[in-house]
Amino acid sequence: MKIVVRPEVGWRKVTFQIEDETFNQIREICMRHGFRVEEGIKIILLGEFLDYDPEEDVEALRKEVKELEERLYNLEGKWSPLKFSSYGIALDNRNLAIQLSGMIAENKRLREMLGKEEKEYGDIEKLIHYYLSFEGE
Repeated sequence: MKIVVRPEVGWRKVTFQIEDETFNQIREICMRHGFRVEEGIKIILLGEFLDYDPEEDVEALRKEVKELEERLYNLEGKWSPLKFSSYGIALDNRNLAIQLSGMIAENKRLREMLGKEEKEYGDIEKLIHYYLSFEGE
């Protein structure tokens, strides 16, 4: 397989000859890991395929990950009761909105039967829509 590499700026080019077997292996690896073949060859040619720093201590990184996981579990433990209580409050608000909606309907009907003037419940109806999670008004 013949590969021609051209720079972004300039007119020079470099040509490489790769055996078909090697190219097929590169293509197979690229397909397995979700790369385009051009990207895989670019990574191979530029030598960007290893980010390993021998100075880094793997055990220190594992210890740091373990500490972060412990902090995460502690925060989750503090957050979950708040989430549960907010869920209960949301259900209470929904029930109250349903009751308020029924009272407004009853009030409108009684005013109509008694021949009294209608009242505007726009602000309250907006709150009811909010607590019942209606999209439109």
